[in-house]
Amino acid sequence: MPSSNSHHNSANAQVNHIACPDCDLILSIPSLAVNEVTYCTRCDATLLKNQKNSINRTLAFAITGLILFIISNLFPLLSLKAIGLTQESSLLSTAFALFQADQPLLSLIILLTTFVFPATTLVGTIYILIQVKTNRINTYTAPLFRFLRSTDAWGMLEIFLLAILVALVKLGDVADVIYGVSLYAFCLLILSLSLLSYSLNPQDVWNKLRDKQEVSI
Repeated sequence: MPSSNSHHNSANAQVNHIACPDCDLILSIPSLAVNEVTYCTRCDATLLKNQKNSINRTLAFAITGLILFIISNLFPLLSLKAIGLTQESSLLSTAFALFQADQPLLSLIILLTTFVFPATTLVGTIYILIQVKTNRINTYTAPLFRFLRSTDAWGMLEIFLLAILVALVKLGDVADVIYGVSLYAFCLLILSLSLLSYSLNPQDVWNKLRDKQEVSI
């Protein structure tokens, strides 16, 4: 029966190697200086990056993004005024309007990509990073972080913003467009999510999870 020392040694052996996320090549983990990045020798994919204060900076962007997300959904994105009538629209009202227009699938896609997945990313990231900072990691932290990493591609706020801009160009000649405060918050939200994705170093989180697991062995 293997001893606890053998478990600890095997864990340390696993830490010394990493699999490329794109081509699955197993490579040794090099020592990185601050702000240094290492790439796969076969496919040139990013393997590791050593960013200073990655956890704190990402948490700040996530909290900022959550505040902007709430503002984006509390007020109208824009209003259209024509022949004395004013029509306001928001993120959620867009999905509901498509559902009422007998487009349930498109409505569901809009709801997921512009509301559910961004909200899940922001709240989940804040929850995980607070756990990492306070060293209160539980059994759900790793699966949740893995899930969030797998759903990054489903947040499509940039595409939705592009669709809004195209609609504004087409409707500008037939109606007066009034920009709401949520539209500016929405643009800043997209910027915050981009900075969050750039500043987050997943390896820092995994290292914390691994250290916590080794302590508990």
